Amino acid sequence: MPRPRTVNKKIPDLPRGMRKVGEVWYWRGTDGLTKEIEAKLREAKVPMRAGTTPVQARLWWERHISPALVAAVPDDDVVGTLEEIIRKYEADELAAIKREATKTEYQGRIKRLRAAFRTKRYPKAEVQALLPGYLSAVTITQHLHANRERASSANKDIQLLSRMFRLARVRWGLTTFNPCEGIEYLPEAPRDQYVSDQRYAEIYSAASPVLQCMLEISTQTGARVGMIFDIRIGDFDADHIDLRVTKKRNDKGYTTKAYTMTPDLWAALTRALDLRKKNRGGAASLPSDYLFITKQGNPYGKEAFKTLWRAVRTKLGLASREITFHDMRAKAASDSDSDVSAQELLHHEDVKVTKRVYRRKVPTGTPLPSAIGGRGGS
Repeated sequence: MPRPRTVNKKIPDLPRGMRKVGEVWYWRGTDGLTKEIEAKLREAKVPMRAGTTPVQARLWWERHISPALVAAVPDDDVVGTLEEIIRKYEADELAAIKREATKTEYQGRIKRLRAAFRTKRYPKAEVQALLPGYLSAVTITQHLHANRERASSANKDIQLLSRMFRLARVRWGLTTFNPCEGIEYLPEAPRDQYVSDQRYAEIYSAASPVLQCMLEISTQTGARVGMIFDIRIGDFDADHIDLRVTKKRNDKGYTTKAYTMTPDLWAALTRALDLRKKNRGGAASLPSDYLFITKQGNPYGKEAFKTLWRAVRTKLGLASREITFHDMRAKAASDSDSDVSAQELLHHEDVKVTKRVYRRKVPTGTPLPSAIGGRGGS
């Protein structure tokens, strides 16, 4: 391996600690503070590989190192305010999140929390929450009610804020009081859109061949779109299929849900495999390769999928949230024989969630005969 060398003097804008080994830039701590940051990142399994170009190296540093430095050396205007807690969270927790989609979601929530509360002082004890300028349960509740139109998202924002305060209390020692405890969250009405068989047939007809395969897999197994993206060629055979459930994680980052193979599911999977062969690199495949890839040979992600779903909405004239792909998961649950079978299909721990959120089909009943002349009872 080539000997590491210091940052090129012709590129003075790169931060200290950057060094080039061969064609790759790496970062390492150069003093007590940055070495401590490096140790935390390594403990969180964050690689020190910063990229192959100076631009990539700078972006890596701004994503991983800059927030940690800011949190470690807060300025006088930040100390005692919620901004101090937010920066600590960004440095300790956000930097350790591996899944990019989760990290992006949390960054959005932090941005909204920062806009609403960053200048508020956090109470170090319950009595301080009653003083002007301090964050209190009343302030948080008022924020929730001001965002009633996005109840679910607003509730999750405050749940993240509560998590920050728990860390501030038990890990960082900044406070002994959590103003989020005991607040009343906004009521969230579960989505009730049920996709009938006739509507599903219309959606299926308007979909591209690849999306048709995804629709069939989702309506038969209840799989989320992310679980479908994650199917590998070696995950299924003529007897069964294993789907990765990332919302129930173990040391691998997911748990596995096994489904018995059916003729309809096998038809959808083998059709997807045939379609894969028409894309770049799809003819030669390994068991670890993704089943669904784009024409360029890349695994499907959110943006590529949005293009497929947008085409269906355009053809059918659907509004943005009128019907979503996640409604196909609800259709699988609604069409199941019972609440318990729907729970098992969707891999839920609590059947109450299945009943409240995913069982959407309107129940039908048979009217009683006329009471005139009696119904045969006493």
